[in-house]
Amino acid sequence: MVRYTHRQTSVRTMLIFLVFAVAVAAAVPFLVVATGSKPAPLLVPIGVLVIVAATSVIFSTLIVEVTDVAVEFGFLFGAMRRHIPRSEIVRVERSHLGWWWGIGARYGWKTIAYVVWPGPAVLLVLANGRTVRIGTDDADALLAALQR
Repeated sequence: MVRYTHRQTSVRTMLIFLVFAVAVAAAVPFLVVATGSKPAPLLVPIGVLVIVAATSVIFSTLIVEVTDVAVEFGFLFGAMRRHIPRSEIVRVERSHLGWWWGIGARYGWKTIAYVVWPGPAVLLVLANGRTVRIGTDDADALLAALQR
């Protein structure tokens, strides 16, 4: 039985990625002139735009689901989806993810963070000593669902 489902999409994340993609694609002709190399085909900047646009759409949406048995979370289309059994969770608490955590899935020595935008998060402490941070704009409801 599903206790909690939340889908968070950050339009700001998409806009940042898209501005970056346009800047890179616009810089290609200038780089060609500056280096004196042959002009790059038009497919190069278009390819950059397509790859960055797809990446921004996928990693700007985080889906979290809490059931009686497990916590599942991942990005759009099931990208980097994680399944953590509830029996492995020792403690849950409110947390915060600063801007330095970036966007996407961040893997550290003892911690993993799933972030679509800096701000509130929920920290899961696992039985093996590792921690998982789930960035969410609905931290109170997620925390309540996990504590039941």
